[in-house]
Amino acid sequence: MRRSLLPAASLVTVASLVPAASLAVVLLGLAAGCKKPAPAPVLPMTVRIRTEPSRASVSYKGQTLGPAPQDLRLAAGEDLLGLDASRENDPLVEKRIRFLSEDDAEVVFIFQSGRSAMAKALGLPRILVFDYGSNVSFDVDKFDLKPAFLPFLDRQAAMLNKHFPGLPVHVCGHTDSTGNADHNLKLSLDRAQGVAEGLAARGVDKGRLKVQGLGSAYPLAGNDTPDERTMNRRTELILPQ
Repeated sequence: MRRSLLPAASLVTVASLVPAASLAVVLLGLAAGCKKPAPAPVLPMTVRIRTEPSRASVSYKGQTLGPAPQDLRLAAGEDLLGLDASRENDPLVEKRIRFLSEDDAEVVFIFQSGRSAMAKALGLPRILVFDYGSNVSFDVDKFDLKPAFLPFLDRQAAMLNKHFPGLPVHVCGHTDSTGNADHNLKLSLDRAQGVAEGLAARGVDKGRLKVQGLGSAYPLAGNDTPDERTMNRRTELILPQ
């Protein structure tokens, strides 16, 4: 057996030079250093809420907040699911959660007499949409995921498994209207496939994921300005409600 390079008597001498309280602090510090690092803190999230038409009543976990638009600060991204809205005589057909950054989001509630365009395309009466714009997910004309998008995928996979187990998830890619239609269709499909593979790698059952590339067929805005085109370049995760 290999002996310590420091004699036992020296160990006693060292301990005797340190007051008991200070020694306890040192030992606690050493023990803490052996522990795994604490998980990263959950970021609070700023959210802007609007409704179409405007002035619908907004609530959070059953508590009425007043008419839209509203600006809130939530403890975490998961709390976005607690937001709801209602409008007299108009049914809610779509709730859209658009992630602008890790701590910034926009929630839009859409009221109308018939199904929304995306709900109709998917054959669903009412939908919940998680909207990831290309500013956080992909570089222009690329379909490989940005490193900065990976924390979003972590959070989305956890949310799907915890709050929507077993529900089908439509992973839909969209582009703006610039460029060749065939190229846009393929790009939108490649992007949707990349997101689906990322979710599957994080524990979402592949059998739940329905991948579709929709090109520029379902814009959120016009395609006349850079800001409008940016809104249209997106990947959506859509769930039936």
